[in-house]
Amino acid sequence: MALVTLQMALGSSSQAAARTLENMAENAGLADDARGMLRTLAELGRRVTDNAKLDRLLRLLAEFQDKMVIFTQFRATQELLTGRLRQAGHDVAVFHGGLSRLEKEAAIAEFRGPARLLLCTESGSEGRNLQFAHAVCNFDLPWNPMKIEQRIGRLSRIGQTHDVHVFNLVAAGTIEAGVLHLLEAKLSMFELVIGEIDMILGNLDDEQEFQDVVADLWAESADSDEFARRMNELGDRMLAAKSAYFEQRSHDDRLFADRFTAEG
Repeated sequence: MALVTLQMALGSSSQAAARTLENMAENAGLADDARGMLRTLAELGRRVTDNAKLDRLLRLLAEFQDKMVIFTQFRATQELLTGRLRQAGHDVAVFHGGLSRLEKEAAIAEFRGPARLLLCTESGSEGRNLQFAHAVCNFDLPWNPMKIEQRIGRLSRIGQTHDVHVFNLVAAGTIEAGVLHLLEAKLSMFELVIGEIDMILGNLDDEQEFQDVVADLWAESADSDEFARRMNELGDRMLAAKSAYFEQRSHDDRLFADRFTAEG
C-alpha cells in the first residue's frame, strides 16, 4: 500500500512524493539505513521546483476563463497549487477535509462569489453541490474511475444548465497516464452518463476494486513494456464489459418500454 501511495504521489507532485516518503520513514519496523534513504529521497523531492503539470495548468487557466474546480488527492499538492496560483494572481478558495464545518461553508461561499478557482481534495468534496461551476480539472488522476466520476458528479447533476468541461493532467510514462488511456481509448468514459461506469465495471467479474487491479498489474510486471501489455489486456476486458452492459440495457429497454408508455 505504501508503494502504491508513493506511485500516486509521484504522479501528483514532487512535494506530495516527499511527504509520502517522510511518512514511510516513520515506520517503526524499518532499519536505520532504510529510514535514512527515505529521508534523503524526501529531501531531494522537496528541492524540485519545476512542475510541468502546474505550468500546463497555468496555461489552461489563461485559455479557459470560467470557474473551475481543481481536484487533487494530496494536501501537499494542494498547498503547492494554492501558493503558485495566488502568486500568479488567481483568486483561490481552498477546501479539504481538515476544515471545520464553518470553514467549509465559507470556502464554498467564496467560490460561489469572487473566487474563480476551488482547490479541492477528495474528502473535502463529498456531498457538495457545485453546479454553479462548469469545469473540473483533475490535477492528479485517481486510479479508480468511480472516484473520477464522483468528482465530475459534484458539477454534472440536477440543476446544471451548462456542459461540464473535464480537463485531465497526467505526466507521460506514469501509471495514471495508462489509466487515462484506458478510460479514454477503451471506455470513452467522459462520454458516458453518470452512473454507467459503475454498471460497466460490475461486468468485469473482478472482486477487487479497479485501482487494486491496476496496482497488482503494476506490481507483477517486470518492466514498463509488460505493464503496458497487461493494461491493454485489461482495456480489452473493459471494452467487452461495456459492450455487455449496452446489450443488456438495450434488452431491458425493449422488455420494459411498454410498461412505462403513457396510456392513450
